[in-house]
Amino acid sequence: MHLILAGHGKLAQEIVNSANMVFGQMDQLDVVTFLPGENTETLKRKYQEIIDQCPEDEEILFLVDLFGGSPYNAAFEIVMGQKRMDVITGLSLPMLIDAAGIRMMKEGIKASEVYDELGTDSYVRSCQAMLEKTSEEKMRRMTNYEN
Repeated sequence: MHLILAGHGKLAQEIVNSANMVFGQMDQLDVVTFLPGENTETLKRKYQEIIDQCPEDEEILFLVDLFGGSPYNAAFEIVMGQKRMDVITGLSLPMLIDAAGIRMMKEGIKASEVYDELGTDSYVRSCQAMLEKTSEEKMRRMTNYEN
């Protein structure tokens, strides 16, 4: 599966740079920057240049920063009607590492299956909420033990 990362400014490139430090150099991955003065047509051309280099049967997954942003809108227009492609929003370092790991561990996975594998509740965490939940679980165990 080929990954195409896109975001506003140089966000996608910097996420890849960071991921390479954690995960190692990744292959089958391209980055598309979206710079001031560009538009969805510019992005669609950039995406299409990458897609044209991929085998016709290769799965392609777009990881983009914002739902409804230009990188998403351009990818969405390309993906519509394409069974071998999908777009996932919320690009982050943990998402990229997870997607790369899923791609490596689940050989032959389809782009449309990656979203379900990512575990959509795993990227946003609150220290206070986690501590509160842990305290509640301890209280529940203590209460069950006493009964």
